[in-house]
Amino acid sequence: MTLQVNNNINDRLKVAQKDLKRATRNWLIDMHSDYPFALTLTLKQTLTEQTPVGQRRRAITRHDAVKMAEQFKRKLNRGVFGKRASEKYGKSVKIIPVLEGVRSNKNLHLHFAIGGLPSHIDFDRFTKIVFEAKKYVPNIDQQYDVQNADRGWMDYIVKETSAKDTDNVLWHLAE
Repeated sequence: MTLQVNNNINDRLKVAQKDLKRATRNWLIDMHSDYPFALTLTLKQTLTEQTPVGQRRRAITRHDAVKMAEQFKRKLNRGVFGKRASEKYGKSVKIIPVLEGVRSNKNLHLHFAIGGLPSHIDFDRFTKIVFEAKKYVPNIDQQYDVQNADRGWMDYIVKETSAKDTDNVLWHLAE
């Protein structure tokens, strides 16, 4: 009897996990029109740190990539809204950042869906702002890509979302 109950619970848990993944993907896809820009940032895969015994190099971690995303968001907001509006008054772009590569063992990189820009910032101006903002985050690599986003972009950036969690979406930075 206990074995049957455990199997039923496990079956329901598997269904709930699949539903979480599907619901997250569908929710993000439904919001695609609010996020007209797609951005991919490559990250340097090693960091050089100063230790008491000298310098050492190490592979970047999820934690490092999250810090890079946080710092990039601050610089992007500053570029879009200016220092005073972004830092003092909290003006911010709408952003959904996703870290890719943790589950797939690819090089870690960041995808963003971005919206909420003032009407005077077109695609070309936004691309220039991204270029300038990434200069201030030392471990963002030179390669990056800005595109117009569509429904497929939202589906693409959450491809590594697992049935068990959506941890690769950096929810604390999302707006």
